[in-house]
Parts: sequence; C-alpha cells; structure tokens
Amino acid sequence: MEPLSSGDNNLEIWDAGQGWIHITDAYLTEAAEYKLRYIGDQVDVRIHGVPLPFYKQEGTFFATMLTPFQSGTLRISLNGLEFESYIYPDQRKLTEEQYNLMIEEILEEAAICFQLCGLEIKVNASGRNRNLSWTQWSYIERSFQQLRQIFSKIEGQPIRRLQKQPTIMKREKVQRAEQVTLAWLDRKGHGREIPTHVETVKTYETRNIYENQVLKQQVLDLYRLLRKYEAAEIDSVTVKAKRYKAILQHWMNSPFLTEINENKGPYNITQTFRKHPVYRIWYEWFDKLYKHNKEGIGLSYPIALKDTFFLYEMWCYMQLVKIMRESNLIEDTSKLFKTTRDGFFLNLAENNQSSVHLLNGMTLYFQRSYQYNSKTFHTYTQRMIPDIVLEGKDRIIVFDPKYRVPGNIGTALGEMHKYRDGIIHRETGEKAVKEVYILTPTSDGQADSMRYFDVEFREKFRMGAVKMVPGDKIDDLKQIILSCFTCFRVN
Repeated sequence: MEPLSSGDNNLEIWDAGQGWIHITDAYLTEAAEYKLRYIGDQVDVRIHGVPLPFYKQEGTFFATMLTPFQSGTLRISLNGLEFESYIYPDQRKLTEEQYNLMIEEILEEAAICFQLCGLEIKVNASGRNRNLSWTQWSYIERSFQQLRQIFSKIEGQPIRRLQKQPTIMKREKVQRAEQVTLAWLDRKGHGREIPTHVETVKTYETRNIYENQVLKQQVLDLYRLLRKYEAAEIDSVTVKAKRYKAILQHWMNSPFLTEINENKGPYNITQTFRKHPVYRIWYEWFDKLYKHNKEGIGLSYPIALKDTFFLYEMWCYMQLVKIMRESNLIEDTSKLFKTTRDGFFLNLAENNQSSVHLLNGMTLYFQRSYQYNSKTFHTYTQRMIPDIVLEGKDRIIVFDPKYRVPGNIGTALGEMHKYRDGIIHRETGEKAVKEVYILTPTSDGQADSMRYFDVEFREKFRMGAVKMVPGDKIDDLKQIILSCFTCFRVN
C-alpha cells in the first residue's frame, strides 16, 4: 500500500472508541456507515473510482460513506493519490446471499398465503401483474446515491467523438485541401480558377454519440418509473420518489444532456459499456434495476441495507407462518395484505399489527402492541410491542428476533422478563406471557457453547434461544410451535 504524503494526511474517520482517526487506522466492517472529515483547501475522494460527495462546514469537509455488503480490499483515491484499506466481515451480519434468500422466501410465502385468501378478497389473478415491486424500490433507495456519483463522473468526463460536417468556407480559411474540396472543384468545373468560397469539411467534437444517447434514454425511463412510485399510496415512497425525480430533472436540464438526442427503442451493450470503467457501472446499475421487476406480491415499504435487522424480523415471522400453514393450522391470511391501486402489498410495516388467524381462536401477530387500555391483555407500565406474538384466549407466547446479539444472548433474554412480568390478562389479573424465545442467526459453534440453546433449558424455564439462519433447517422452531399449540389445547 502506498503511504500517504504529509500533505494528504488529513482524511479521518470517526471511531466511537477513539474519536477521529486516520482512515487507514480504522477497522472497517461490511454494510456499515461511517462519517469522514477532511481538513484542507479542497478534497477529491474516490472509492473504487466513484467520487464521494463532501459538504463544507466551518472550514472542514465532511462526508458519509456506506461500505459494501461484502468484505475485501477497499481502493481509495485522495486528491489523486491512491491507497488501500480493507473491509472486514461483520460476524453479526448475514451474507449477501442470505440477505437475498430472506427476500425470496418472504415473497414466496406471501404469494402462497395470497392464494389461500385470494377467493375471499374477490380479485382476479391479473391484479398481481404489477410493474412496481418492493424489491425494485428497495434497490432504487439504497443505490440511488451511487447512481448520482456515477452520473457526476460521466458528466465531468463524457465520451466524445470527432465528427466531420461539410460546409462552405472562404478559400483563405481552408488550412488544408481535403479530398472533398478537390472533388467539389472538379464537380463544379472551376479548373485553375478557385472561387472565393469552396466546400470543405469542418471537424468538431461531439458528445451526441450512441452511449450517451442510451444514457439519456435510461434517465428518462427512470424518471417515468419514479412517477409511478410517486403515485403509490405510501407516504414514505412518495416523498422520496419526488426528491429523486427533482434530481433527474436537474440532470435532464444540464448542458450535457440537452445537447444529446434520446435513443429510441431497445438498446444494445457496446464495447464501451463492457469495458469503460464508469459507463460499465452505469449500465450494470440499470441492468439490475429491471431485474427486480418480477411478478409477485410486493411489500408496502422499503428496507435499506443497513436495516437488515428489520428484514430478519419479517423473515422470522414468515417462517412461523410457513410452519403454521404446513401444519394446517391457518384459517385466514387476508390481514397480511392491503390493497392499493397499484396492486397487493404484504403489509408487515412496523406497529401495524399484521396478523394471521389460526385454529382454536389463536392469532399470530407481527409487531403486536399492548398498553394500559388494551382489551384482553394490557400493561400496567409502559407500552410494549413484541416483534412476534402467538396469542390465545388466556396466554401469550413471544418470539423476539435478535439479529445483532448472537454473542450476548443472556442480556437479551434478561430483557424479555419485561414481557413476562408486564403483560397482564385483564379479567384474571394473571401474567399472560407464558413462554419467551429469542430467534437469532447465531453460528453452530456459538450455539453449541451456550446453554440457552439447549432443549432442556427451554423446556425447564419456558424460555431460551433458537438458531434461525437463512438457508438452514428450522426443526427446533417447528418443534416449539407444535408444542405451544399442545399447551393451548390443554389449557
């Protein structure tokens, strides 16, 4: 790694334990957000060739950097000087493959549940053929900043081409005799007498080439797509779609794009799109954008990459739904969905109390809220919102996904006592929560070394931890669920 010169020693990163330290001294982890600062007159920082935008405050430049969802070498350019750092795996986080698997399994189970309730909702199957999808919007939201950086770099140094155009010019201004000039003179029959004005070619530089025309077409396509998201009946999506549209409008009014003609119809990938370091990334961004445009049940809100913990909570809930469905315990799944003019959405938003009705009057809730004035079960202190609740007539089972605490299960279980002690049955006055289980993507090695994962521990104390890793079997959770149903029947 090339050492920094003393003049470029001012790029620092904020570390919670050490404060501001030099970026090469930081321990960077994947899918994490970091704050940078630079003290100097001007700054040009590029991460893997893509400019990182800074803002100036009181003579100091600041920026926010989001590391990729993968470990490996991080190439940084600071004012033209290149050096490297390294992104280490975050053991608390899932892999990108597992992240995508969770999305796939959530939408797959949602589609099956939709089929279970579709006849009751009284819609035809064509209502699901939508152009918009949650996965596509989630991609736009988490990668739009990258697109802005790519466009900024292309706008600064777009591909150009020399183009020749026939023109009539005064003979004294013709610097060299082009073949087209000689052919014109012969065609006109001037012989030795050269007229005052002759035809020649003028060479000029143009940015109106095929790749830039495709770029403008893609910008306009994205603008039209954002108009559809703006019309969605989801406030958070509408607000962000408007902001993204304003940025695209600024691009379309820029001198760069105004002189370029839009490509019409389909376009092909050229050698420039294959090999140019910036145009290639631009093309790949749009290629990924439309790969998310699939038929199926969408979700009614986006999940940023840094919010993987919430995606994990949703995935755990849909895994419980899957166990219930495969065990023939479900009566109604219609409350998982909501209808908008754009189609059907899986409605697992925070604090929305989405639910699935089960046999024997039981209900499986997502983000169930309990407070002092709740009907059947209430709290006598603060409002409580367990992530997943299996609720019967007189008892409650709590499942609490904990994505970021695989090494601190004891403390997490200690916090679960607030549910066991604080949620009361209104009629009997007894404690309603009978069992509490933490769901966590803990590795096999960690789980084997902790007693909280032992079956004996869970059966004795009616609480404990269950390993839930995307791609692995969920036999332990299934056993607990079926055991819970037995307890509900007995009581």
